[in-house]
This record gives sequence, structure tokens and C-alpha cells, in this order.
Amino acid sequence: MKQFLQKKAKLVFLCMLVLLTCTACANPRGRDGKTLADQIIASEETTIDASKINYKDISDKKLKKEIKKNIKDGKYTIQPTTFKNSMSHGWFDGLIVWPIAQIINLVSAKTDAGVGIIVTTLLIQMLVFVFTRKSQMSTQRMQEIQPEIQRIQDKYKDKTDERSKMQMAQEMQNIYQKYDIHPFGSMLVTFIQLPIMMGMYYATMRAVSVVSGSFIGISLFGTPIEGIKALNIPCIIIYVLMVIFYIVSMKLPQWLKKWQDKKDNVKVKKYAQEETNPMANSMNMSMYFMTAMICIMYISWPMAMSFYWLVSSVIRVCQSLILHQVMNKK
Repeated sequence: MKQFLQKKAKLVFLCMLVLLTCTACANPRGRDGKTLADQIIASEETTIDASKINYKDISDKKLKKEIKKNIKDGKYTIQPTTFKNSMSHGWFDGLIVWPIAQIINLVSAKTDAGVGIIVTTLLIQMLVFVFTRKSQMSTQRMQEIQPEIQRIQDKYKDKTDERSKMQMAQEMQNIYQKYDIHPFGSMLVTFIQLPIMMGMYYATMRAVSVVSGSFIGISLFGTPIEGIKALNIPCIIIYVLMVIFYIVSMKLPQWLKKWQDKKDNVKVKKYAQEETNPMANSMNMSMYFMTAMICIMYISWPMAMSFYWLVSSVIRVCQSLILHQVMNKK
């Protein structure tokens, strides 16, 4: 087990490196919260209301002067953003942010910004699922077999000799093999999803369709906290639904396991009961902590991100239901 963990150390380091690279991108917003004019991504020549952009905080004085000169009658025309131009700002901009923003723009051109985000999210989730299907199944099984893992850990918790440690590792490995679980499978999902989530964050702030558009009358460029202050009911509903569906997507595998056990008349042993299972309690605490973090981050991020996370959570709920049916198919 120790050697196995050592082999995975490089993967952990790579994940951290990707996260640091993603978060190192420049903030595309000015001090007033509006997107900087030179950061907006467009798929075609687009004229928008100049009040929705910021040019005063652009560091390049020559560019700032040029943008100000091109604002006429309160309107500013944005030229198409090329792949080459995006790559000049770095690989993350060119390979992740630019494609996501362009998909949002292309779909929004035929509908609106909200539908653009929904379609883009569906495409992203389908792509992620294709590459991480086995890993996601392992992750779901991992959640379902936590009581058995806890039983093994309790069995050896007071034994510190090497022989007992090896026996515990072997029993754990047998459980993983029995259910065809790869313990680090969830890491692959995280490794792929982190850059995409950060890419979506930047894309929703920079896509011209989101900056200037809306969804059923709701501005997706504002933040939930602004909506709460203004008592904007649709904004509040989207934010609350995002939190609810995120919790449901996290808890659903455990609920499905309980439902399946009840359906199959499986007697739940004492160590498997959630109220007496320290690992289950620990997982719940982690979930509540993650939910709190999501709430804090997303309340000050563009409304488009809350909408994206809501759609993603609904898709994950559907995936959990489908995976449960596949794994329990007789």
C-alpha cells in the first residue's frame, strides 16, 4: 500500500500544479466588477452597450486610448477573438477558456446566454464522463462500501505492528478488488474537472454573450450577492437551487445504497449505520464543508457560474441514477 501511494505522489503533484496554473490567470474584471474590454471573447463582430465593460483599468495606456476612441454613442464594437490571440495569453487561455467561451457565444447567438451555458455544460459533462466513466463508477462504489471499509479499520485500530498493518492493507485491497474499485479513481475526475471549472469561471466572465446577455430576463453577469441585496427573486432561486442540487448530488449515492439494501432486504449491521459510523460522519462533515466553501465562493462570482453549477449538479444527479442502475443490473 505504501509503494502504491508513493507511485501516486506524482499524480497528486501534477493535480496541484494544474490547479496553481489555472488560478494564476489574470483577473479579467476591473475594479468596478465589469469585464475589461480587452479581455472579452467574441466569435464574431459584436456591438454592445459600453456601460457593461471597463476600459479605465486597462494597464496598456495606448490600448485604453484606442478603446475609448472606438466608443461611439455609448456603444463599443468588439472584434472576433482568434485562437492565435488567445494562445498569446497562455495555454490555459487558448486551450480551455477560449473554446468554452466560443461554444457559449455560438449557442447564445441562436438562443440566449442561459441556453448557451446549459448546452455548453451538457457538452462538457458528456466529454468528462466519456473519459472518467470507470473512475466515476469507482467513486460511487467507494461511497457505497464505506461501512465495510470502516469495519476493517475498526478491526485493526488498536494494532500497530507491521503484520497487522499488512493484513489490514490486504483486506482493504480485497474489498477494492471485489467491487472493482480503484481508490484513486476520484483523483482523475478531480484532475479533469478542476481546470474545466476554472475555465468555465473565466469563460462566463469573458464571453461577450454573457457580458451583454441574459436568461429569461436575468442578468447572468451580476453576482448572487447583488441579487440578494436587490431582492431579485429569480437570482435568489437559482442560487438556492444550486446549493440544494449540489448537496443532493453528493448524498445521492448513499441514499441509493440505503434504498437498494432495503429493496434487497439486506440487514444493515451496526457498524454500517450512519449514526455509529465515524467515516460516514467524517464524509458528511467534508460534504458540509465543501458546500459552505461553494456557497462562499459562488455568492461573489458571476450569476452564470451559479447557473453552470446548478446545471452540472442536475446532470451529476442523473449520472448517479444511471450508474446505480448499471451497477445493480441483474
